[in-house]
Amino acid sequence: MNNTRIGNKEAIALLVTITFNLIILNVTKSIINLTSSASLLNILYISIIVICYTCLICYFLKKFPTFDIIDISDYLGGNILKWIIGIAYIIYFVFWSGILLHLFSSFLQIIYFPMSKPFYIILIFLISAVLSCSMKHNAIYRSIFIFFPFLIVSTLILFLADIPYYEVEKIYPIFGNGLFTTFISGLANIFAFQTLAYIYFMPPILKKPEDIKKVSVTAIILSAIFLLLSVSTILFMFSGFVETDELLPLYSATKYVKFGSFFRKPDSIYLLIWIIAFMSYLGITLKFSTNILKKITHFKSANFLSFLIAICIFCVSLWPKNYAISTYYSNIVYKYSFFTLVIGISFIVLLFATIKKAIRRWLSRAKTH
Repeated sequence: MNNTRIGNKEAIALLVTITFNLIILNVTKSIINLTSSASLLNILYISIIVICYTCLICYFLKKFPTFDIIDISDYLGGNILKWIIGIAYIIYFVFWSGILLHLFSSFLQIIYFPMSKPFYIILIFLISAVLSCSMKHNAIYRSIFIFFPFLIVSTLILFLADIPYYEVEKIYPIFGNGLFTTFISGLANIFAFQTLAYIYFMPPILKKPEDIKKVSVTAIILSAIFLLLSVSTILFMFSGFVETDELLPLYSATKYVKFGSFFRKPDSIYLLIWIIAFMSYLGITLKFSTNILKKITHFKSANFLSFLIAICIFCVSLWPKNYAISTYYSNIVYKYSFFTLVIGISFIVLLFATIKKAIRRWLSRAKTH
């Protein structure tokens, strides 16, 4: 994508941060609504599938060292396919980061700034994202890596501190709404692993591209653990809450965390951590989108492209009229676009590019003999 390179640990932190933001925003709610008491079983099931899928796409990516999905598209179908895939991913990243930005900003407005408009909150987030992208020397990747332990510790504390309020019997019936819902319809919950979309762009920015499988699988496993802990917290604590409450389920869980009489309301600290995490997600998405646009247009000024994409994200974030519309798009439409582009089209591109390379290699060997 560009000349920047990051280590394996930084890459893992980057990928897990992507999934974490989806967890705190809406994915836990969507999973429990679909699979009910079988949510934990469903997460284990889809995690195994996603790990296998990740190994498969990493196998294909290793055939093209230092290539991302845009480079591979160029190899397979020339400049036309390169533009199609590039524009598709830019639209995907811009649209969904805009929707999630509206979702999170609306939540902050409802909780802390009822007299303010989401417009100003959205603007602050985008300004921070643009500034982080303009910094050189991998500043955004290093800052995410430094902040990553806070995500791990805060999630573990939330899970453990709420144990006294758990009703473990809510795991029954084990198969929830039935085997079909848990194992067939429940496959739709794979969209929780949004990390997959970013894995396609990781090889060019890794110091060791040959470690793409190690990095990706580790990130998926950590994401699955985050998802399992978060869904467990909500499932065991609340009954009927997920379907009716409009606020972030995990935020309500933080209100039960207490550390003696001195420190009784850590929900503000959790919200601060989540705000920083969302800024990181927005910065990553903006940087990836900028690099894609720069690659397909060969435009030299990354800062200008970053600003241009930020404007697009800003426009998308102002599109939904209310919180409910943002929730609908993030829960329903998000899934279809994810499976179409990330799971479907991208996999086909990798598969046919690998076949093309194998055929070329076979033909070159045949000529030598």
